[in-house]
Amino acid sequence: MKKKRKVVVTGLGVATSLGLAVEENWQKLLAGESGIRKLELPGAEKSPVQAVGAVSENDWNAITKAFSKDADHEGERRTLFALWAARAALEDAGFVNSGNKTRYGVVMAAGLGINRLEDIQRWVTMDNTFDVLRFGSELNDIQKESIMRNNSHRPSALIADKFGLSGYNATITTACASASQAIGTGYRAIRRGDADMIVAGGADSMINPVGLVFFVLLSAAAVSSEAPAEVCRPFDRKRSGLVMGEGAGVVVLEEEDHALKRGADIYAGIAGYASTMDAFKVTAPDPQGTGAEHAMRSALHDAELDIHDIDYINAHGTSTKLNDSAETIAIKNVFKDHAHTLSINSSKSAIGHLIAASGGPEFVYTVLSVHRDEIHPTINLKTPDPKCDLDYVPNAMKSRIVRAAVSNSFGFGGQNASIVVKKYKK
Repeated sequence: MKKKRKVVVTGLGVATSLGLAVEENWQKLLAGESGIRKLELPGAEKSPVQAVGAVSENDWNAITKAFSKDADHEGERRTLFALWAARAALEDAGFVNSGNKTRYGVVMAAGLGINRLEDIQRWVTMDNTFDVLRFGSELNDIQKESIMRNNSHRPSALIADKFGLSGYNATITTACASASQAIGTGYRAIRRGDADMIVAGGADSMINPVGLVFFVLLSAAAVSSEAPAEVCRPFDRKRSGLVMGEGAGVVVLEEEDHALKRGADIYAGIAGYASTMDAFKVTAPDPQGTGAEHAMRSALHDAELDIHDIDYINAHGTSTKLNDSAETIAIKNVFKDHAHTLSINSSKSAIGHLIAASGGPEFVYTVLSVHRDEIHPTINLKTPDPKCDLDYVPNAMKSRIVRAAVSNSFGFGGQNASIVVKKYKK
């Protein structure tokens, strides 16, 4: 039987409402700081949503300045977040593309790119045909964030082009599970021998009228008028819905021998991955967490680890009534009595829900917890919910040995993904 190749994490990169550097993100998370602030879009005073995890204007200006020579990318937030985080991860990994470029790839998650909608009727003639010539001549006038100019594959394609990664390439668009599935897909590609190094993660931005109203109509968004930093409260009895965030989280995955040969510093290893489908309801999770349970069980089986080998879970933790209780049930079903000894947190309490990108920064934070034996708090958890009765590390960071951890992402439509991260030992 062919020996499985080991996959390790050698580079980390983020762009979130907490900042553009991994260390800045981490220190703010440990301190219990929130990147969620008041919505500042034009006409925001009329929006039922008033709190968002938006990348600051100063940080956005730094990103656009960094890629000012890439005129085609200017203005499209999702793609620029992806490029920033990918460059940071590659620099952190000390990666120099001097080997076989066909062995280096990209797997990125991205939203659908529907930030701006165009009226297709403007290119339809009186006889109800599409005016191709006029459309072509006006293409540059279409808003840069329109799906017509920026499809979901754009981040993975541009990262590959900019950094010369001409091997395995894929785009994952599976709602809120996208980034975790992208990282899991990259892990499997390396493990089976299709690549030696893969840049993987996710990027998204839906902080716009279309994106915000979508989740309001689903009754999933928090519409509270409270102080923005206090609105997102996963696992709290008074939680009222998700808070939208934006940004990216990207990691460099490598085959272990490839990383060691070039003298790379290794943060942790990926030990297992699984994805499942609830097959229950498009707009709500299975209330018994069956799909989430299956994902965690399968990821542990893939990792060849016992439930008692896990010390920490970075939960999906959306701050919605349905998700938080269902995820808690799933954790209890998988880990039995050991569930009460686990440390669990929700990064969304501090950065919001990055939708397709959410698993990216959360995986970065999970890797740091395994590497540093530190767990950031779930902030705003002040009123315990009897249905959510595990240790969610409320409001203050915790230091403990983290031998292995699970990062969860559960998306709209019933998509689920779990990744097992293990402390690295040669």
